[in-house]
Amino acid sequence: MPVPSAVAPRGLFSSVLVGLLTLTLALLPAVSCLAGEQAERAVAAVKQLIASGKVRPGAVIRLNLKQGNIAAFMGRDNELKDDWERATGILLDTVVVPQLASRDFIRKARDVDITIARNHEYPDLLDEGLIEDLTPLLQKFGFSLPEDTASGYILLRQQAYLGDRVVAIPADLDVQLIYLRKDLLEDPAEGRRFRNKYGRDPSVPRTWKEYTELVSFFNRPQEGFYGALEPRERLTAWMYWFPRYAAFAAPGQYLFDERMKPLIDSPAGVAATESWLATIPFSPQEVSGEGKDYNYTLPYFLRGKGFSTLITPAGAKIANLEQSAIKGKVIAAPLPGRFVGDRLLRRSTIMYGNNLVLPRSGKNKELAFLYAMWQTDPDNSIRSVLVSGGFADPYRYNHLSNAEIRKVYSPQALDALRAALPDTLPAGTGLPGDAEYLAALGQQLWLAATGSQSAGQAMARTAGEWEAITERLGREQQIAHWKSFRKNFPGVVSDNKSR
Repeated sequence: MPVPSAVAPRGLFSSVLVGLLTLTLALLPAVSCLAGEQAERAVAAVKQLIASGKVRPGAVIRLNLKQGNIAAFMGRDNELKDDWERATGILLDTVVVPQLASRDFIRKARDVDITIARNHEYPDLLDEGLIEDLTPLLQKFGFSLPEDTASGYILLRQQAYLGDRVVAIPADLDVQLIYLRKDLLEDPAEGRRFRNKYGRDPSVPRTWKEYTELVSFFNRPQEGFYGALEPRERLTAWMYWFPRYAAFAAPGQYLFDERMKPLIDSPAGVAATESWLATIPFSPQEVSGEGKDYNYTLPYFLRGKGFSTLITPAGAKIANLEQSAIKGKVIAAPLPGRFVGDRLLRRSTIMYGNNLVLPRSGKNKELAFLYAMWQTDPDNSIRSVLVSGGFADPYRYNHLSNAEIRKVYSPQALDALRAALPDTLPAGTGLPGDAEYLAALGQQLWLAATGSQSAGQAMARTAGEWEAITERLGREQQIAHWKSFRKNFPGVVSDNKSR
């Protein structure tokens, strides 16, 4: 996740803006590479491509990256870029693309070899023939994507796969966490007032109801201080709604039934929408304004003007900067949930995600693939995540235990991320037409946020639009995709039985 421009410390992004081996690799079984080995194998494969004449020395890989990603991929003082070019002789040419969904600029991409895409975009990108299926390249060069808990990729199925095909190489992990002002939760005077009102101590909320009570209590708009800093604009509405909705049933409250009939026009859908709407009175006045995403809400939190926000692990990295007004005052935690019977069911989701994909129109697919494997090697990826001006979240398991990364993000935040992983939903709908489904949901949620309709009307109208989209795209096709996507839903229910 890139840092909001309104929050970036001065000067932080000033430099950013400006034959035999092949056969041997093909015959080898796929291996789960240990730290460093993945990068070494990628370099060896590039050298063989050059030696075979398939690639000319000094060839250029063209990368389209978003502002906050370029620093992470280039490394501190361009050290990653320099190391790659020195090791392979292959040059990197980077271009900044808008901080928007990737599909539009991938459609227009010409002579672009590698770029990034959000997780929920995979179905549309592959269905429209805009990106490559990477499975043949993994097989050709003898790589696998490890998911071991020592150094493997975190949430690999959600991050890299669409069905049985690998469509992206993980390079980010945008699992949603909640951030709270720890100093206010622990303030004795605030605690007494909260107990008098709610009969319990203020603490990290277990449920969305407890969360709403907290943001209501700490909301002081007359002081320019707000309880809740969750965006309520239309484009990202689903990200904040879905974890509430999914917590209504175990293993998950699904969006559709087995015949692709929407399940959101239901008591669960209405209640989740009401919970999503409930924070608006405790938010800045323009929270549902056009384009008011985290670039609008997160700066409030970082300037010490709010009690809570929901954002990726990058929020901890920014909050821990020396320039941050809330350094040392924040606690991160898995998202709240809901009691299903006597068990607390929490659900999070992957929000943005900026993982590496190969546009179908690219001219250097093998080189681009090998670069992606080199860049996301366990060792190289540590250097990428640690770049102060880059905001790729930790995405391999060795990141979570690395001493330097733990210092930058804080041990507490990374422990919260690890705790949230078993309860994390894959992003979006998992369907071709995902952009249409999410746009319909976002529009109806936004209309409810602006007071134009009720929560029930929002769900009923969304369900109607979803049915029309499914019919137009082909119900049987969508059923097959939905059946495959549901396999990635978490099935672990928290054993916390305390109330």
